[in-house]
Amino acid sequence: MVAVPAYAAMNDQQKAKIEALNKQVVDLQKQIVDKYVEAGEITKQQADLTKSNIDQAEQYRQQFTQQNGSVAPVPGYGPGSGYGRGYCGGWGANAGGYYGGRW
Repeated sequence: MVAVPAYAAMNDQQKAKIEALNKQVVDLQKQIVDKYVEAGEITKQQADLTKSNIDQAEQYRQQFTQQNGSVAPVPGYGPGSGYGRGYCGGWGANAGGYYGGRW
């Protein structure tokens, strides 16, 4: 018989701190996208699409959290329907960049 460790439930203060960190992550992702626009690596249209994907992924994360009572990372929260090849993707000279897909 294998014992499964029990984890203590997070309190409201811990949940609030994690939510605040998630908001910071989203804000930083959008700032990175803006820097790619400033550098001429992507267009404003590409940036808008990528930011929309970031917002959709965050909305999904929040819904997942509410439905499952957890603030754990969302399953399948990776490459998505963004511009370019997805997480750390890109194309051409931008291969390895951080825009596109869901972060």
